[in-house]
Amino acid sequence: MVWLDKVTSYFVHLLCGVFRSQRGAVIILWALATVPIVIGVGAAVDLSRAYMARTRLAFALDAAGLAAGAAGETETQMQAIAEQYFSANYRPELPGTPSTPNLTVNGGVIRVTGTVTLEPTLLRLIGQEDITVAAAAEVLRKGLEVALILDNTGSMKGSKLAALRQASQSLVDVLFEVPELQSNLRVGIVPYSSSVNLGAAALSVVSGVDPSEFDPSDDEKWNGCVLARSYPDDVRDDPGGGGHEWFRFLFESASDNVWPTADMNPALCNNSTGPNLGCPTPVTPLTNDKTVLDSAVSAMEAWCRGGTFSNVGMVWGWRVLSPEAPYTDALPYDTPGFDKVAILMTDGVNGYFQSDYTAYERVSAGNLGTTSKSAAKTILNNRLSEVCTNMKAAGIIIYTITFSLNNETTKSIYRNCATDPGKYFDSGNGTALDQAFRDIAEELINLRVSR
Repeated sequence: MVWLDKVTSYFVHLLCGVFRSQRGAVIILWALATVPIVIGVGAAVDLSRAYMARTRLAFALDAAGLAAGAAGETETQMQAIAEQYFSANYRPELPGTPSTPNLTVNGGVIRVTGTVTLEPTLLRLIGQEDITVAAAAEVLRKGLEVALILDNTGSMKGSKLAALRQASQSLVDVLFEVPELQSNLRVGIVPYSSSVNLGAAALSVVSGVDPSEFDPSDDEKWNGCVLARSYPDDVRDDPGGGGHEWFRFLFESASDNVWPTADMNPALCNNSTGPNLGCPTPVTPLTNDKTVLDSAVSAMEAWCRGGTFSNVGMVWGWRVLSPEAPYTDALPYDTPGFDKVAILMTDGVNGYFQSDYTAYERVSAGNLGTTSKSAAKTILNNRLSEVCTNMKAAGIIIYTITFSLNNETTKSIYRNCATDPGKYFDSGNGTALDQAFRDIAEELINLRVSR
């Protein structure tokens, strides 16, 4: 470095003068000791200031790049936003004089560079000129499509459902905290229990049904839940057609569900009756309308009967994220700069409650290849793992959450389902559940800074 050469030259000249003096060895020793002391003090003070300036510069450039990537559309807009956020984060009282940050865009990569110039203190005494430090930040500008796949089974009744509503609302609030992000953010909600309710989309995938038979507000009519397709179509994203259609979910009147007078009051739990037992609130397709999502979160109910079929919930979460029918709100998988994210949550173990009607009908129907409930549980677990594997192969990022659950087998399945172990959360109570959803949301909204 130039300043170090000058310091060395100065003290060589000083030592020559000392050796010519008459003061003897003491002065020589003092002079020799002074060289490293003065160099060390000068370097420590000025390099400490330079290090602090560079640290603050890097922070300010990161903030500028993130803000520009989130809110700007054109490069000119992003440059103006970057300058605004840089000034707010590199305040006048910080050391040195910063340059105006320079922003460039290359595809989905936003690069912001800048410098800070400092006047040296002690090193200035020996002629050291200004010290300039530089930094850069690269930001990947990404959009998000997120599917919340949420357990609405009977075991979630009461305080657990209240905790899930709160946690889900927290995630939505955090994701939509920056209004400018709404243009490249879409969120869908998939409540599941023993089946999934497609809402109005059900009429487009189930053939041969008179529209008058569908009424989501009438407990005695079809509300929109569908049966799972046969394996392997039940673990795939393939659209219907060609023998791959879906069929209506209707819990027939029988000794364990006596109707035609249906009574689907959630408070009745296992005493409810009607053709829609085990049919949760409808899917909310991808949307960037926060009001719609808030309403969907508030509307969730925990319905008893049927059991937990998280593989069915997960595959419908995939279909919400897919551009294929029946939901076509999603972008193509290879859309540059967009991530597709699935968040799967449960509080229970896959399997039938008693021998109720489900997306695979009753266990006695043998649609899972067995009439044994214990064997069916293993098959359902395997189907969930297969869905997760297929979704990850399609490029979907998966987060999983277990809530107040003591079953190690299920925890292991959910941990392995996640894209990586860091995306699995085991929440022991409502507070931990809320924090898990917040942590996921924060990770999703932070555009990734690569340098």
